[in-house]
Amino acid sequence: MSKPIIIYVTGAPGSGKTTLARRISEQLYIPHISSDLVHGGVRFTLGEPNDRYKTLHEALVPIMIDTARRGISFVVDHVLQKDISKTDVINKLSPHARIIFIHTVAANPIKRHLERELGRDDKGKVLDDDGLKKRADFHASNLSQTVEPADFEKPVLIVDTNDGYNPALDEIIATIERFTEE
Repeated sequence: MSKPIIIYVTGAPGSGKTTLARRISEQLYIPHISSDLVHGGVRFTLGEPNDRYKTLHEALVPIMIDTARRGISFVVDHVLQKDISKTDVINKLSPHARIIFIHTVAANPIKRHLERELGRDDKGKVLDDDGLKKRADFHASNLSQTVEPADFEKPVLIVDTNDGYNPALDEIIATIERFTEE
C-alpha cells in the first residue's frame, strides 16, 4: 500500500493558510485538519483556554499520525517554525506519509491576523482585545521563524495570498496531483 499524502499548508499567522487549506480540501475532496479548530476543540472540552504547545503534542500531532496510519490523505494548516518544527512535527509524520509543503506569504500577515481575531464574534475568540494584541506582538517578534519556509529537505510550493492565489488554485492543485503520481 502506498503512503498517504499530507498537504501541509504553513506560513506566518495571518498569511492565508486556513482559507487555502480549505479550498484545497474542497477541490481534492479530502479531509482538512485545522490546527486552530483542534485547539478550539480542546478549549471547548476544558471550558478554558488551553496550552497551545501541549495541544500540539497531545492532540494535533497524534491526530495527524493516526489519520495517516489509517491510510487517509489530508490537508492540514498549521504554523511551522524553522527551529523546532522538524523535530516536533515533521520527523514524527514522515514515517507515516509523504508530505507536500505549501508555504503561504502575504504582506503584513500579523496585521491581517490581529484584524481577523479582533473581528471575531464566535467561540474562537478566547482572549480579550489586550490579550489578542499581546499575542500579535509575540507573533511579530517570532516572524523570522514563520514568514519564510523552513528547510525540511523537501520542495516547497510558495503561494502568495495577497490578491487571490499566485500561483492560481488550479495550478496549486495540478502541482499536488503531479506529486501524488511520483
